[in-house]
Amino acid sequence: MRLQLAVVALGLAVTAPGFLASSVARADGSISARGVYYKERATRVVQPMLDAMFEVGERGLVNGHFLVDAITSASQSAGAVEAEPFTENRYEVGFGYTHLLDAADGMRLGAVGKYSTESDYVSFYVGLRAEVDLAQKNTTLGIGGGVGNDTISGGPASGLAQLMLQCAPGEVVTTECELATYNGYLSVRQLVSQRAVVGLTYDVAALRGFQSNPYRSAIVGIMTERERHPTERLRQALGISARYFLDATKTTLVAGYRFYRDDWLRRDAVGAGAHTPEVRIVQQVGETADASFGYRFHSQLRAFFYRDRYNEQQMYISDDVKLSRFHTHAVEAKLGMLGEAFELSGRWSAARFEGILQYVAQDNRFGNAFVIHLALTLPFEY
Repeated sequence: MRLQLAVVALGLAVTAPGFLASSVARADGSISARGVYYKERATRVVQPMLDAMFEVGERGLVNGHFLVDAITSASQSAGAVEAEPFTENRYEVGFGYTHLLDAADGMRLGAVGKYSTESDYVSFYVGLRAEVDLAQKNTTLGIGGGVGNDTISGGPASGLAQLMLQCAPGEVVTTECELATYNGYLSVRQLVSQRAVVGLTYDVAALRGFQSNPYRSAIVGIMTERERHPTERLRQALGISARYFLDATKTTLVAGYRFYRDDWLRRDAVGAGAHTPEVRIVQQVGETADASFGYRFHSQLRAFFYRDRYNEQQMYISDDVKLSRFHTHAVEAKLGMLGEAFELSGRWSAARFEGILQYVAQDNRFGNAFVIHLALTLPFEY
């Protein structure tokens, strides 16, 4: 069991507790119940989630999830005099399948589908991916992509109360707008020694359609107007990662860096885009537990059309804090324990209990935030 925990910590950085519980129990599947609580100055999110994973035959793996986002927030628009709170529930269900084509070269093909809905938003996504192991399974190459389609409306009201949308500047108003998303990725993971793994990923996404928030406004002169975002956007990200396992102390050191760029962010400054370095230490504690501590820094420049307030009219306006210039510092502590640590027996001895506490310091008007994440993963056989 000690060896299995160490291998998981090195190869997966303990990011998928279901895999850990499944590998320890050598089960055919696992089911996880999770709960996330997020709180910042004006927003609270409660997210219960169910995950399931099980084998199909000798070469198939099916996974699925269902979650609810219960969001309570007060308006943060620039023109709001009194921020009125509102509550919104979002429901999401997703399924995926991965098939091992050839055990010799480890070639795997997979597909994923996701559907989510709320009172004013419906989203579909389908994607395909492929992975292959090379050089005696020391190198893993991955490629994938997908297509999404979203329908945005002005809410469930009708008649004179119906909020009308302008899908693009200059177009006539309507009750619904569409957003299409096309994304792809490339990845490579290399085992450089018995204790070290490095990885490189490249992601790209093209968005076409309505990308504004129907309820958010910005100050233009002495008036407020609904925000207007461009209808085209190209997003790119390059990420590198490295993991090293110290066998003497059963410690995994993790480091990563992600550079993000899109054509909305300023292009007239050195280093334009977003930079996110992070470090993490994962420590095995005895034979039945692991603990980790991580720090992540994020910095980005503003979008080229973002202003705190606009002195005169222009084509694109926005009061979206996520498009402003800001920095965040996030610290995270995580503890995972197997049921064996509590002297549980049977399948419960291989169950994994996990808790995460995260604090995020932000220099924007969202204010600081904290996150609590609790999870229970239970393996099963059938």
